[in-house]
Amino acid sequence: MTGQRFISILILVLLLFLSFLLEPGKVGPGAHFSALMIVLGGTVCATLMGYPLKRVLGTLLVLKRSLLPGEKSHWIIQEIVGLAREYRRGWDVRHLEERLKKIPPGLLSAGVEMIVYRYGREKMESALREQALCIRREYESSSGFLDALSQIVPSVGLIWTILHFVSAFGFTRDVQDLAGCAAAAFLSTLYGLLLGRVVLVCLSQRLKEFTSEESFRMDLIREGILDVRDEEHPRAIQFKLESRVSTKDVWNEIPKAPEVGLLSPEEMGLERETLIQARP
Repeated sequence: MTGQRFISILILVLLLFLSFLLEPGKVGPGAHFSALMIVLGGTVCATLMGYPLKRVLGTLLVLKRSLLPGEKSHWIIQEIVGLAREYRRGWDVRHLEERLKKIPPGLLSAGVEMIVYRYGREKMESALREQALCIRREYESSSGFLDALSQIVPSVGLIWTILHFVSAFGFTRDVQDLAGCAAAAFLSTLYGLLLGRVVLVCLSQRLKEFTSEESFRMDLIREGILDVRDEEHPRAIQFKLESRVSTKDVWNEIPKAPEVGLLSPEEMGLERETLIQARP
């Protein structure tokens, strides 16, 4: 971390030194490129001075995950219902390994492993809750990091604007060229506001919405995995989880009743076996 800060300070000092050496000019492609590079470079240096590189990279991964299409609630429900059917038939280690290959790493796969390793219900519930809490804290930390970054970027742009004005008054001898230099000086403030107050704020808001959506999906997974462990009926699990999804979507669209289709031939056979085993 110390080496990272030292390198960031050197780069930042170099950028400030160049800002005094370069003679300010009028608005043009070069002025736009220079202002944008100074804002981005200064922001990166200021960020690496205050935050470890691991956290910066972690925030980028979380942000990428929030922008890409992820797991949907109905897909999670179908996976849990399928697991419930297979668990009632009996699992072995080989079957589990094949099944886990089709499940993305995360809370769902961790819950399946806990079932196979015969975790107690209280221990499983505590472990799933703790893992979900850690994931949520990671998302909230990334959102807070973006909020802090949205405050840094406009400040960097404003500092560069002030330095540009200092250079303009020092190098410009013609009063007529002073207006063009002043316009070029405000480019860094413009890009700082656009990047900080528009782009980063929107990304932070999207990350907060993604955190809320992931929290709901993790609650579905935790509840469904515990029901699978308790060997509840797959149809009951599906109805319960679909009811939660329908309740959540009541503000977004017209609420729909949980969709529970007809019994498949495999389910009918499983029901018949259950009834036979239940007879005295």
